[in-house]
Amino acid sequence: MKFRFTHHAQYRMYKREISTLDIKDIINRPDFSRVEDDDTIVAIKDISSKGRVGVVYRMVKSGYLILTIYYL
Repeated sequence: MKFRFTHHAQYRMYKREISTLDIKDIINRPDFSRVEDDDTIVAIKDISSKGRVGVVYRMVKSGYLILTIYYL
């Protein structure tokens, strides 16, 4: 699947020093995930060097659209 990032998500990744590989790992193997009312998906994973990270994304035809990334 293809991963696309909004400008907001790219900025958050840069500021938080979170790599694309980290994001792919969080989405593919989350510790916890849930579907929100607006059909966004929140995936959460403990990244040992960074702590718990949340990724908010949507499934689209071409793959995943990453909306934002945050620390918990």
